[in-house]
Amino acid sequence: MEQLPDHLNVVAVDQDNSALSRRLTQAMRASPSLQVTQQTTSLPEAENLMRKGGISAILIIPPDFEINTLTNVPTALVLVTNGAFIVKSRGSMSGVGGPLQKIVAASISAHLVEHGVPLSEIARAANNPPSMIVQSMFNTVNGYLNFTVPIVFMIIFQTVFVCGIGMLMNDWFWKKKYPFPLALGARHPMYFLAMYAPFFFLSLFWILFIEGQSFSFHGVNSFKNVPGTIVVSMIYAFAITSLGLLIAAFLKRYRFVVQIVVPSSIPFVFISGNLYPWQNIPWPLQAFGWLSPTTAGAFAMLRVSQAGASLSGVAFPYLTHLLLLGATFLTGAYILIYKTQNDPQSLAEMEDLRNGIVDEKLAPELTPKQEKELTGKAV
Repeated sequence: MEQLPDHLNVVAVDQDNSALSRRLTQAMRASPSLQVTQQTTSLPEAENLMRKGGISAILIIPPDFEINTLTNVPTALVLVTNGAFIVKSRGSMSGVGGPLQKIVAASISAHLVEHGVPLSEIARAANNPPSMIVQSMFNTVNGYLNFTVPIVFMIIFQTVFVCGIGMLMNDWFWKKKYPFPLALGARHPMYFLAMYAPFFFLSLFWILFIEGQSFSFHGVNSFKNVPGTIVVSMIYAFAITSLGLLIAAFLKRYRFVVQIVVPSSIPFVFISGNLYPWQNIPWPLQAFGWLSPTTAGAFAMLRVSQAGASLSGVAFPYLTHLLLLGATFLTGAYILIYKTQNDPQSLAEMEDLRNGIVDEKLAPELTPKQEKELTGKAV
């Protein structure tokens, strides 16, 4: 119930401790839209409750709130929201903002009547209640289009692309004879890189396309630093392509790549620390989150593409971390694929390749006697 748009658990921090502030707190307790779970004068105590997840918002009634209201001095109430779940937080604030303003206006009007304030002043106060300042405790950027969307794109793209590589190579491993890119890639690093290159350039193309044309079409900030965005995209593509090859080489003929990658991508949305506060994530999960390229990749891309930061500002630790991940994943993938060179399917493909090269390239250039000596075939 904490994050529903029509209901909010609130701790009231009464720093004024006046008759008006107490009346306001009582009125909030009577409202069906708000549930005042606790009243305190200590802001750190309320913040601690929010960190533990017990409340959704903190309403701060500032000192001298009653005096400023009675003397027409501008004043404001501060509503500190959780902000850990951006969409729900925005919905909650939209849902309770109106009722809370009505409660404040009604409480002030009743208080002014008791103090014999003229009706004209009461009407003015009712039409001009104190300002409401809304501030998120976590994710203070509080943006959706230019913050949440780019982060989620990085995670979705990694999920889709890693699954694509895994499914394709899984199909290769099931063939009676391995396709020649896989058979040759298991025998020499240069052939392995040749197999790797199409995956890399395909992922780089789609990252640049979505960050550029797609985001621009939908009004999302991107390419604020064009050279920097290209560099970050290349390093991110390197990391996720290497991860895809590693998972595919590890699973080989086991058709579980989608079942493994897709469910694991959902927790990475939160344990990466991009959309959920680090303070609420246990350190083992934080460490695990950094094993995914999306963690460092999203941090770097947001700063360079959406905010226009320089490469020097994200080189360490984000780009350095991505390069280390990519190199580690790629090395692991090569070792696993190298071990497949003696598989019967690989040997069969190599035999076909050797026969094809002999028949196609050597036969037109050699005499029948020379070909017989080289191949041992009767012509």
